[in-house]
Amino acid sequence: MGLLSDSHDESILISKAAKGDNNAFELLMGTHLKVIYNYICLHVSGEEDVKDIVQETMLAVWSGMKSFSGKSAFRTWILGITRRKISDFYRRKYQFSTVSIYEEEASLTADDRFDDSVNAIDVKSAIASLSSEEQELVFLAFNAELTYQEISDIIQVPVGTVKSRMHNIKSKLRKHLEKE
Repeated sequence: MGLLSDSHDESILISKAAKGDNNAFELLMGTHLKVIYNYICLHVSGEEDVKDIVQETMLAVWSGMKSFSGKSAFRTWILGITRRKISDFYRRKYQFSTVSIYEEEASLTADDRFDDSVNAIDVKSAIASLSSEEQELVFLAFNAELTYQEISDIIQVPVGTVKSRMHNIKSKLRKHLEKE
């Protein structure tokens, strides 16, 4: 699978792939696979998870080939799909309840949903910058939805210490997100 010589060759492959030509799709994706893989590796650490997301991305691109309008570069379109697949992965993994939010607010546009996915990735990045103890507190407070008293009981520190640590964590997260 060699690199395409120019954008004309790519547009021909896009057209053929949109019509269901498997060979054209393989050639086309061969030129973008390394970028997709490396982009996913920036956000996901487990090799099996990375491979799963690559596979999901490829399937989504294949399924959506007919809808590619050419309003953006093909690589940009693919990376948008990849970014959404990464967000889907974290939503499933950490059971973010954004799906129910979308159901309640049917007026959200696709761009709003994409922005929410990007924000989820930014939040994940901010959380990853915390120590493992801080990440545990974030998980217990936000994912497990425990009270500070319940967290205090679990990690065996006074509730005032939990409150203080959470205040410091929120400050760190706020600073990190402001940088993003």
